[in-house]
Amino acid sequence: MQNLFQLVSNTGQGTLKFPEWLYVRDGLKRNLGQVVSYYRNSPDAVESSHILVKLLHSLNVPHSLTLERYFANIDNRALNVSMALKMTSSIFNGKVFDGDFYGKGNSEILIAHDEEFDINEANRGWRNLSPVKVLRHPRSDLGLNLPNGHITGVESGLAVIAININLLAIQYRAFRLNENFVNSSDSQLSVMQFVHMYVLPNMLFSHLDYAIFNRLNNKRLGLMNGISTKAHSFFLSDYSSKVDHVLEDFLYKVDRVGKDFPGILQSIPAVTKNNILEVMPVPEMALTRQVLWSLVIARLSVMDFLFHVLRASAEERNQSEVNRVKRNLLAYKSDSLMMNQLSTPLYNQVQEEIDRIALV
Repeated sequence: MQNLFQLVSNTGQGTLKFPEWLYVRDGLKRNLGQVVSYYRNSPDAVESSHILVKLLHSLNVPHSLTLERYFANIDNRALNVSMALKMTSSIFNGKVFDGDFYGKGNSEILIAHDEEFDINEANRGWRNLSPVKVLRHPRSDLGLNLPNGHITGVESGLAVIAININLLAIQYRAFRLNENFVNSSDSQLSVMQFVHMYVLPNMLFSHLDYAIFNRLNNKRLGLMNGISTKAHSFFLSDYSSKVDHVLEDFLYKVDRVGKDFPGILQSIPAVTKNNILEVMPVPEMALTRQVLWSLVIARLSVMDFLFHVLRASAEERNQSEVNRVKRNLLAYKSDSLMMNQLSTPLYNQVQEEIDRIALV
């Protein structure tokens, strides 16, 4: 099971190429850049009750410390603070939140972690950091709505979001020091504005790539894609039909791909990464029982897609991995931790997703 979270590319395998994707990808990148630029320059704010605001307030480490001492203090506190806020981590089961990012009615598992990074590089490039990344979400539209807790689309469901607390804190410290330098005390932007202007827009990078996967999965299942119900105040080109044409081409040609997990994921196009294989790794963290249930849920849709694409293949190179994953998934059906963490409807949904994979 753990191997599925950190798949590595197989350079010896053939992968599908879609020349028209270069045009589509460039257009989607322009849309993304336009959205991020707009919100970075629009001083809107999230509510003071937002989970990220609570998190930053709870860390309570002076920004006047040197970067190294500040990081050491944050690193010492991060996971304990996340536990107090009932986030899931390698040391705590956590709880399921209700729509802090995707709006009420969306069940959100928030995974706190402390994956390593270069603190000096992060401090220099703080505006472009993405400490909050989406591992799973229910949206398939390409509207690039900010995940600010408002309902902006017709789809709802389960989301899994990874939060690198150390990286978030470094980004906020750099933001606050920049505010101290360029603005007087009475005109400085707040932590609520910081989250809305930098953290949430930078979430859209991982959100967009997973939306591409959701569209592909919907095509496979014969489901309609969702639409955005809230337009931006500026024009964005619509690339939906062109994206779908490439994804339909992938499903038509997928039999030509070497039939293993990395080979298939390497052939699925992405926007901010080279392919979906590069989108799928989860944060490097201790895969304890407390957190593993949430990571399994994060990747159930991907496993379902892979297993059903592979179903027509009898190639033996996949069979040992397939059998291993199935055994682990079936073990989770009776895992009391997952049962206790999820509401009954959500637990039943997850059980159905596991059955679709394990009983193939």
